[in-house]
Amino acid sequence: MTQQGAVLQGYNNELVKCIEDLCMQKEELNKQIQQAEEEKSKLQHEIQILDSSRTLLNVLKKEVGSLKHSPDLKTNIT
Repeated sequence: MTQQGAVLQGYNNELVKCIEDLCMQKEELNKQIQQAEEEKSKLQHEIQILDSSRTLLNVLKKEVGSLKHSPDLKTNIT
């Protein structure tokens, strides 16, 4: 009986170690996920800024184009 108890205790210790290892891996994965989510959020914000800048640039290009073809501007310059 004592030998069986020792074997069971060995299995128990091994299971506890495996569970602890899995918990540590889970914590590390959670940290990596959090960092990835933060990076994703930063990138999405930067994409929004770039999209806004591109839209503004397109509007400004159109405005400059219409000013170049505006008869009022031509007569005021000459």
